Amino acid sequence: MSETLWDPADTQPPGTRVRGRLPVPGLPGGIPATRVRGAEPGPALLVTAGVHGGEYCGIEAAIQFANALDPATLRGEVTILALVNRPAFYAKRQYVVPEDGLNLNRVFPGRADGSLAERLAYAVMAVAKTTAHWVDLHSGDLHEALWPFVIYSPDGPAPVAQTARRMAEAYGIPVLVESPALAGGTYQAGTQAGIAAILAESGQMGQLEPAGVARHVAGLQNVCRMLGLIPEPAQAFETTTYTQNLWVRSPRDALQHPQVRVGQAVQAGAPGTILTDEFGEVLDRIAVPHDGRVLFHATSLAINEGDPLFAVVAP
Repeated sequence: MSETLWDPADTQPPGTRVRGRLPVPGLPGGIPATRVRGAEPGPALLVTAGVHGGEYCGIEAAIQFANALDPATLRGEVTILALVNRPAFYAKRQYVVPEDGLNLNRVFPGRADGSLAERLAYAVMAVAKTTAHWVDLHSGDLHEALWPFVIYSPDGPAPVAQTARRMAEAYGIPVLVESPALAGGTYQAGTQAGIAAILAESGQMGQLEPAGVARHVAGLQNVCRMLGLIPEPAQAFETTTYTQNLWVRSPRDALQHPQVRVGQAVQAGAPGTILTDEFGEVLDRIAVPHDGRVLFHATSLAINEGDPLFAVVAP
């Protein structure tokens, strides 16, 4: 098995697996990368994980998926970047790249001459542009409870949006969120570049949950079947699509006490969370903004101004 990746001549032969490091200026060791080139031609897929370093289920799932692919039967090519944000992973940091304090999932497509987060995004985006399909794996971060879901954008050219929708349906998670991404997100950047891109969430609170990992691995495998990379029929699933996705953020630094749980059906005006000061005096009672279900909520007692508190989705 070779230890180089993406050489200029692209000499990797069919039916092989190659491991290496995607170089990123200013990041020793770059991003660990695996490319599996099938024995027969076919579609090209990029799988990324670890954009947020504390989201362990996606990272472990990407590693397992990369090792399980069989180059002898694969049709096409799959590239896996299983730990994009290595600095945050080893620093055990939530959301951000430690060197610049930026949320990597808000700076795509990045800049070659930017800060480390922007350079990471730029390097990943260069690989994404060599493919037609992209799955970005996430989990509930270190202080985040989460209802498993897959999100995709309806924007972009119709064929791209339609393929992204089919990929989301094939992932096997019943909850689909159709929504334009926050600026700088992976699947938004993919859509804008003409790539059918989805973001899948499984697992929560920075835990390495076997069920969360297995859900991601199974989802990736079925997407490969749907795209024709794996020569087996894709499994069909029943899904519910939510088109309203409203995040509620903290108006201040405070101690927060969630009043909701993930997946819960809620009504507008119901208690969402309570913010107190350091003496336990109530500062704010944050209400649910509209009817729907709770997609995620912060679990940490400490909360900062602008941090997400919870999100509610509705059809």
